[in-house]
Amino acid sequence: MPLLNAAYRGLQRELAENGVSVLAEQQDISLPVNGSTGVTNTELSDVSSPQLPTDCLMPHMLWERATANTSDVFVPMEKFMSGGSMLNLQPSSYLRLWEWREDKINLVGATQAITVRLRYEKILPQLTLGTDPVQIRSASDPLGYATAALAARSRGARALAADLLGAAQMATEKLIQRYVRPEQIKGRRRKPYGYRRRVVYL
Repeated sequence: MPLLNAAYRGLQRELAENGVSVLAEQQDISLPVNGSTGVTNTELSDVSSPQLPTDCLMPHMLWERATANTSDVFVPMEKFMSGGSMLNLQPSSYLRLWEWREDKINLVGATQAITVRLRYEKILPQLTLGTDPVQIRSASDPLGYATAALAARSRGARALAADLLGAAQMATEKLIQRYVRPEQIKGRRRKPYGYRRRVVYL
């Protein structure tokens, strides 16, 4: 089972690096105003209060609304992409921006209590029994080959391990293609400048 779980985590990382989100979760987090600073938290991490969900691997999107206005809709927050520091901005009534850095979500802070809706990629739970569900669809081939490769390498069968690892990589690539190909947009050739549609009379 430890070898299977190692292959399981490795497959999730491989899929994530190719833009495939395996398991998404959504959770609402309330950020109250700190009495000493007058603003909400400026970060969500494993040690903050409130803290990130324990199964959060990486956030995808964040929305916000004022905690007092439960009838309002959640408004999307903008992800800060620049390499500079966004924390130099003055807090306002809403958070507006967020960034993911060093395994924590950095925020500007708000002057009122805010409820943040967090959608994130979830850490896959470990497989402990043979009846536990594998939460990656059609993953039996890459997981089987990768687990066998790890077992062969632990026994010193390097040639067999290399062969099985190659089979696992091929199966993983096919799985990635299965996820990614339907989302790709077919390329269309741009019409040349000055092109005019002509009507031909017969």
